[in-house]
Amino acid sequence: MITRIRNAVMGSLILGLVAGCGGEIKPKTFKVSGKIHSGGNPITGLPPGEKPMVKFEANANKEQSQAKVGNDGSFSAELAPGDYTVTGSAGFMANTDKKGPGIISKGLKVEADVADLDLDVGKVNKK
Repeated sequence: MITRIRNAVMGSLILGLVAGCGGEIKPKTFKVSGKIHSGGNPITGLPPGEKPMVKFEANANKEQSQAKVGNDGSFSAELAPGDYTVTGSAGFMANTDKKGPGIISKGLKVEADVADLDLDVGKVNKK
C-alpha cells in the first residue's frame, strides 16, 4: 500500500515537472539607470511634446530599445547582458548630422545592474 502511494506521488511530481517545462524562459535582464542633462542642468526649451531620449543598441545584433525618461532627465531600462551603444539626445530636433551638443553616444557593457549612467548632451562627443 505504501509503495503504491509513493509511486503515485512520484508520478504526479514527474508529470508536474514535465508540464511546467513548456513555459517560456525569460533571459536574465539588468536594470540600467541614470540621468540625461546638459552641463548638469535639466534639458529645457524643447518644442511641445518633445523630451530627451535615451536609446540602447546591442552591438551583437543591432537590436534597439529606448529608456523611459522622466521630466527631471532620469531614465531606466531593463537590458539583457551584453555590449551596447547608448545614445542620449535632447530630442528629435537635436543635432544628428554630426555628433556634438544635443546628442552623445558612448559604449556600455551590461553584466550587472548599472546605476548613475551620466549622459551630458552639452559636451562635444569624441567618438
